[in-house]
Amino acid sequence: MLRKMALRAITTAGVLLAFVALPLLGQGIERKEYNGLDKYPTQGRPGASSSVGVRAAEFLTIPVGARGIGMGGASSAVLDDISAIWWNPAGLGLLEQSEVMLTVVDYTMNLSYSYAAFATPIADNVMTIGVFAGYLDIPDEEITTITSPNGTGQYYNAYDFQMGASFAYNLSDRFTAGINVKYIHQDFFQNLAANALGIDAGAIYHTELADREIRFAFTVQNLGTNLTMRGENLRVNVGPERLNGGVPDGYGDYSTDPFALATRNTREAFRATNTYRLPTTVKIALAYNLYTSESANWLASAELWRNSNIPISYAVGSEVNYNFTPFLSGAVRMGWLIQTDEFTDSADQLGYAYLGDNPTWRGLSFGGGLKQIFGSKAVSFNYAYQNKGRLSADNFFSLQFGF
Repeated sequence: MLRKMALRAITTAGVLLAFVALPLLGQGIERKEYNGLDKYPTQGRPGASSSVGVRAAEFLTIPVGARGIGMGGASSAVLDDISAIWWNPAGLGLLEQSEVMLTVVDYTMNLSYSYAAFATPIADNVMTIGVFAGYLDIPDEEITTITSPNGTGQYYNAYDFQMGASFAYNLSDRFTAGINVKYIHQDFFQNLAANALGIDAGAIYHTELADREIRFAFTVQNLGTNLTMRGENLRVNVGPERLNGGVPDGYGDYSTDPFALATRNTREAFRATNTYRLPTTVKIALAYNLYTSESANWLASAELWRNSNIPISYAVGSEVNYNFTPFLSGAVRMGWLIQTDEFTDSADQLGYAYLGDNPTWRGLSFGGGLKQIFGSKAVSFNYAYQNKGRLSADNFFSLQFGF
């Protein structure tokens, strides 16, 4: 017995040490100015503003699960259902039965994002394993050029994809940890593609304060390898050198100069592309039950997000659950994700008005859901609305099955 307790203590200490060390490996997380890839000049970008668009695979930042989104994203310490697989894989350790989730996101710019996940407890609920996959569909876009700004009549398409596996372990009755390992793929413009491997890792510690549950959570998301785009569209022909001192530039070559003497034939090469980092995020979260009774529960949560592609963000949220019957319950949620990377002025320094809606309510979200229990099975439906300021608002729908 003592040996088993000692082994668990050593394992717990090792996992805690690992989670403390993980942020040190994060790329772009340390305190600094956000200048995209960290090697490009920042001309034309006001200080402390967003660098969104200079990280690869930013579809990984699209939130999944209407419950967490309805709370403004302040849910890393709250979620104990299948949707925790995206927010904090440690939450999977709190599952009491197998669950399946399907989320459909009506996203900005007519994009659609679909995400499915499955997780099941094993080994007497000490461990939980799961799998997940997400697909971002980008509709056909017309190609434009400098000479044809209104379009060339040709189109390209694109898609983003991720899939992976999850593992959570209850190190004690109060501490659980989890990790996702995922494969990431981006593809656009006729198979111009890149691949990467990434991980998400998290931990949750829960105890009681004034006879009510309190939880502390730590999460790191999208820590992994870089992406470099490659594909047939980058293939070019390199002309031969000339003996008269000319240097091949890929455009003018021996074939256009009848007086040049070629020393080799035309060869093929691939254009080099930039290397892009993943949008890594480190989160620290706290959640507390403000009121608990036999039929109702009211909790509040708060989080601090340290992102590699935008300045620091803050999230606050609240959820009220009510049991109508022993088999039917409902919830209402509200939250706000406060991001400091967007200007709220109505016009820029030159007096030009910003396009889009008023960004005042950006990040505000609300939603709700219902859960029906059928014997040992359960069905949950959740909805969330999220305001995105100058961009169109998003609607999130999640359907979950427990069995």
